[in-house]
Parts: sequence; structure tokens; C-alpha cells
Amino acid sequence: MIRFIEKRLPAGGEEPSGELLFRMTLLLILILFAIIPWSIPILHNARMWTLVMAVLFLGTVFGPAFFAFNGFVQISLDRLLWAAVIGVAIFRVLTGENKLPRVTRTDGVVVGLVGITLLSCLRFGMFGDGQPPIARWLFYMALPCSVYAVMRTATFTRQDIHRMVTALIAMGSYLAFTGVMEMLDVRALVFPRFINDPEVWEFYGRGRGPLLNPAGNGILLTLALAACASRFLESGRHGKAWYAMLALLMLAGCYSTLTRSVWLGAIAALGWIGMIYVPRRVRIVALAGVVVFSGAMAMGVKDQIMSMKRDKALSAADAAKSVELRPLLALVAYEMFLDRPLGGHGYGNYFDAAEPYHAIRRHGVPLENARPYMQHNVFLSTLVDLGLFGFSMHLLMLISLFCLAWQLASAKHADATGSQMRATLWDPVAEDHRRAIGILMLGLLSGYVCNGMFHEVGIIHMVHMYLFALAGVLVTLHQTAEAPVVNPMPRWNAFLRWTPNAGAAHGAACGGKIPSRG
Repeated sequence: MIRFIEKRLPAGGEEPSGELLFRMTLLLILILFAIIPWSIPILHNARMWTLVMAVLFLGTVFGPAFFAFNGFVQISLDRLLWAAVIGVAIFRVLTGENKLPRVTRTDGVVVGLVGITLLSCLRFGMFGDGQPPIARWLFYMALPCSVYAVMRTATFTRQDIHRMVTALIAMGSYLAFTGVMEMLDVRALVFPRFINDPEVWEFYGRGRGPLLNPAGNGILLTLALAACASRFLESGRHGKAWYAMLALLMLAGCYSTLTRSVWLGAIAALGWIGMIYVPRRVRIVALAGVVVFSGAMAMGVKDQIMSMKRDKALSAADAAKSVELRPLLALVAYEMFLDRPLGGHGYGNYFDAAEPYHAIRRHGVPLENARPYMQHNVFLSTLVDLGLFGFSMHLLMLISLFCLAWQLASAKHADATGSQMRATLWDPVAEDHRRAIGILMLGLLSGYVCNGMFHEVGIIHMVHMYLFALAGVLVTLHQTAEAPVVNPMPRWNAFLRWTPNAGAAHGAACGGKIPSRG
């Protein structure tokens, strides 16, 4: 069917005619009518997390770059499945099969961030010259938030989490292998074939994967690396050897992206996980060693790293110039922030709003060189678009997710003296899979933040879908815990206002049954 449509499309990049679009739309409708009777039993009997993971994997491998109907709203295979999943979730809630959870503070922060972006679109304009801001809000905020809501209404068993981690490892293995083959230019082993299209020249020659973006590919590889680390820690001797080899494959995939921020994200993910399982004294020595070693390496190979040739269509000199653009973009963001510090310039309206700021000369640098480029920092982009209100919500969401992830990941692990968390109040059935989800979120946040410092990861296809989906699982598992999580570093959890001593006192007052906080 895909080949049939591709043959019908006009060559040379011309826009298809109205008659052809009508025929393609009619063909899509007929295909949907044929699929619906077969899909209803599958959707009815499948578990919600399975359907969400299917949306994520379908969007990753066979997303809009593989096949899509372009119009005011782009329709792709994963978005069609997403619509079916949302319908199933609503049906199950209405019939009482799935229960609405108790609203938590994290839920409020997530909804608040999505609401602020929508209000910004309504205030500053939903349509623009390029991609409409309302379309950007729909695909990069509303859809991920809906996936978060679906995960919040779902229920999870230990077997569910085990299979979820296995699926992420399998996906990461595919992405890593594909990225390495791209870097080695072994194009016969790269699938899907659209990854090999040299006309899509940006990032060609690097491990950009089916997302066609090395930073986005690296974030998913970092998530898969965390999944390997989680499975490695709970496996026996033979299992550790197997998952160690898979972790090396993930690291090779991260290297194949030839993106410095991806390397930092992978190192940070392994560092956070390592901090949970080593004594406190070792943590301090290791942190000091990393700082010294990183400084020495940076001094020795700084010029080689900065001028490293990465894209086949990009020279080493151009690669070095791309680094010089980031200070210019930061100055533009600073000037825009001074004019609208609270509400920003409008979500998705950056290029229109930034135009007059490129003519500023008082800084003595050519800001006009940054005119064709988007902000290369997700936090500066949020600050410019949404102001302090949206930036605070975005930062608060990431901090709250980190706190919950650290709680789940660090449960039952003591420091060198063994004085903390020698015993746990968690039930033995749920303990392992809660810790695994905490480790996954630590890995995903490491990749998101490290890459977000150098790229606008908020507009990379599927990145927010994975972040919000895993956040829904994290909050749900934390909320359904029957006892509080013991935290080795309570000072990192000020937002949640939850300490081990307070939890124990409250548990005694409640007869040993302590409600969790989400």
C-alpha cells in the first residue's frame, strides 16, 4: 500500500493535486474500515500499557517520516493508533474497568504546563507562517499529556513492568545497531529505508535513527541503557554478562550519534544509577575523580572535540561554527526575556518574535548569524516562549519526576555504614519493579536534560511522548505503594515534603498502613 501511494505521488518535490489527495484520503478511509473489525478484539483485551508502548514504538520506527498524510493536521500510523487507544481508555473508565486515580501534585504540574502552553497559543496566535503553534501544542504537549493520563488510569503488575523493561531493551538494541550501521555506512542493514535518504542531508552519516535526529535517538538510547542497567542489577551471573554486552551495544549506539550531549547524557545516567549502589565515601571519591579526569581530558582534546567532523554534508570548520552559534542564541534569548519576562512571546512563535532582536548591535557580536536557527536549549526556548510562568512549571515537573524516581530507585539500598534503609517496608512482590521504573526515569531525565542544554528536545518527534508516558507509570506506581519510600537523601525531596522520620510517625498513627504521595 505504501509503495502504491509513493508511485502515485508526483516527482521532484511537487505538491500532490487536489484530486490525488482526495483519492489518498478515500483509500485511507477504506483501509480504516477494513482494519476496525479486526482491531476491536485486540484493543478490548489488551492491557493499557501494551497499547501505549505500541504507540511509542510505532511512532519511533514507522512515524511521519515513514508514512503520513500531510494537511492542516499530519496523520501518521502512530497517531491513528493513539486515537484508538484514547477511545479504549475512555471506554474503560466509563465502564468502571479502570479507575480514575487520586490527583497528585505532579498531576497538577503536568496539567499546568500543558495549560500554560495552550493559553500562550490562544493569546499570541494559533497560526503562523511556518508550523502553526496550535499544531505544535497538539503534537508535542497535548498528545504526550493524554498518554500520561492513560498511564495514570492503568494498573501494573510485576510481570507488566518486567515486559516493559524487556521491550525497551529490545527497542534500544535495534536503535543502537541501526546507529552503528549508519556511522559505518553499511546501509544495507539500516531499516527503515528512509533513514538512508541522502536528500534528507541533515545529520546524514551519524546515528540519527528513525527519528532522523541524533539527539532524539540518543535520548531513547539512554533510556534503553538505563533499562539494561536495571536488569543487570537484578540478574544472576549469566544474566549480568548478557546485559553487560547489551549495555556496551547501547554505548556504541550513543557514540554513533557523534553528539557530545548524548555522550554526556549516557555518562550522567550511569553515574546516577551508580550513586544508588555504592557507599557514600565512594561516591565522593568517584565524583572528584570524574571532575579531575573530565577537566584534564577537556584541556587535552578540546580543539579536536569542538572541530570534530560529524555530518557528511558538514565540514569540520562548519561543525566548529555551530558551537559558536549557541552564545549568539543565548544573547537573543536574554534580550527577548528582558522584554517579556513573565508571559513570554508566545508558544511556537519564536521565529516571528525573534526577528527584531537579531538587529541589536550593543553586544558587539553578529546576532544576525543566528537568525535562521531555533533556540539550541530547551530551557531557554521555554523561557522565551512561555516566560517565567511556563519555565517554572517545566522545571518543577522535571524536579518532581526526579524526586519520585530517586525515591523508587534508591529504596532498600544502604550506604557504607548500613545505617539507612537496612530494611524496607515495601512488599517484596512490588519492590523490584518500582525500583526499575525509578531507574528508567533517572536515565530518561539524564538524557533529556543533558541533550536539552544543547538542543530544543521539546520539538523532537516522540521525545515528550516517552517522557510523559514513563512519568505516568512512575506517578502511578509511587501512588499505589502501600508504604513510604525511604530516601537516603531527604534534602533532595523538599518539593514532596516527605521524610523517613515523618513517614514512620505517620505510619504508627495509621496503624502501620501509610498512604503514598504522588
